[in-house]
Amino acid sequence: MQCTEGKNRERLTDVLENYRRSGQNMDTAISTLKKNMTAVLNSVEYDFSNGPVEGINRRIKSLKRSCFGFRYLDNFRKRIALIRS
Repeated sequence: MQCTEGKNRERLTDVLENYRRSGQNMDTAISTLKKNMTAVLNSVEYDFSNGPVEGINRRIKSLKRSCFGFRYLDNFRKRIALIRS
């Protein structure tokens, strides 16, 4: 979408506000974007992403599943530190 790639906040707002329902799957996508308007506009304006944090969380959860728990919490923390480095 040109609005998000060009980081054009005003154009994106205009597209979302003037969209007319057509009975297709796009209606659901547009209504979801409208519900989360603040977050969507912030993602267009700023270059920040929570992707790296979500990746670390996924690795920690995977570690917990594969080890079937740890006897000592300190050992678990040490393994997490090894994952992050």
